[in-house]
Amino acid sequence: MPSFRTLLSTLLVCVYMPTLAAADDMTKLTFGVVPQQSASKLADKWSPILKRISEETGIQISFATAPSIPMFEKKLSEGEYDLAYMNPLHYTFYSQSPGYVAIAKQADKKIRGIIVAQKDAKLTSLNDLNNTSMAFPAPLAFAATVLPTAELKGQDIQIKPHYVKSHDSVYRSVAMGLYPAGCGIERTFNLIEPETKSQLKILWKTKGYTP
Repeated sequence: MPSFRTLLSTLLVCVYMPTLAAADDMTKLTFGVVPQQSASKLADKWSPILKRISEETGIQISFATAPSIPMFEKKLSEGEYDLAYMNPLHYTFYSQSPGYVAIAKQADKKIRGIIVAQKDAKLTSLNDLNNTSMAFPAPLAFAATVLPTAELKGQDIQIKPHYVKSHDSVYRSVAMGLYPAGCGIERTFNLIEPETKSQLKILWKTKGYTP
């Protein structure tokens, strides 16, 4: 398994400095992860990493997330997590208040937002989405909401947004036909269960941004 230094070089991790500066006991920290996927999936991925970091540093680092991205944002705003994995837009807000400071970002990789539709849908371009409803994970999801919404607005395409709490919920909602299209990112789309992914197609992608 890679070292603590190597692990940090692959993530966008922020530390809440006011909490750490005031802490008498630095042996226990909480690591909050943005809930782009279900809590069980995130725990499966992150817990082994945090366990290894804890073993190498002697600091107990506990995994934490939230039921939805808006709830995660609320916890960030209150400084509830000592460390947090968040998107660039979150950082622009929560570095100002309550005061998270970036200590690492994902290396040599770009994040891209995507718009997905059912594989057999007759949608072929963004113009086909005019006057439809679309699924999004949350209002401040950087690549999955902010970037696609800006592109649609720039092309004067009118849509009605519905926020369904996570990327996985977007993909499942579209696959079930609840919405004609929805937004996520390449990484979470590639990780969704095969039976859902097989029912979807990527209609459009944003350009790449620092994750």
